[in-house]
Amino acid sequence: MELQRLPLPVGSPHPIRRGGRQAGRRRPGPVLIGALAACAGAVIASQPPDLTVGLDPGAYRVGDVRLPARGQGVYAGPEGAVVIVRHPDATLAAASTDLHGTHMVGRCRLPSEGRTERCTFRLGSRTLRAVDELDHGGWDRRYQDGRRVRIVLAGAVPAPVPIALGR
Repeated sequence: MELQRLPLPVGSPHPIRRGGRQAGRRRPGPVLIGALAACAGAVIASQPPDLTVGLDPGAYRVGDVRLPARGQGVYAGPEGAVVIVRHPDATLAAASTDLHGTHMVGRCRLPSEGRTERCTFRLGSRTLRAVDELDHGGWDRRYQDGRRVRIVLAGAVPAPVPIALGR
């Protein structure tokens, strides 16, 4: 970079220095910064919101939907059904419901250590697999196609989530 000395108006002993511009390099203008901010906002807005799931003796809850307990690990209502069976080494769960007008059945296996859940879903004619990792009071679900969703757990005990949430 070459410095250029320009004298101030007549009578000033102080020169002004101005750096030369490099060809092709410009500072990002407000329009570019605004466009980048708009793109970032669109990406954030397109992310699905966190979903909340809770399990207590009276019901299995998914967001605002409450499936009342029917006894022996069965939770069912007009919106669908969830069945949970506990074994010494793992908890098995299955569900049946409609998601966005498409029939879905799912099943998950939650080992007794309760840190990772593996699920398989049938959504219409598609089969999807997902792995849920327990982190800070919720499941971080990663589907085989890379889509991710956060499932917040409303209770202290990790609840299995055999529903293809976020699809």
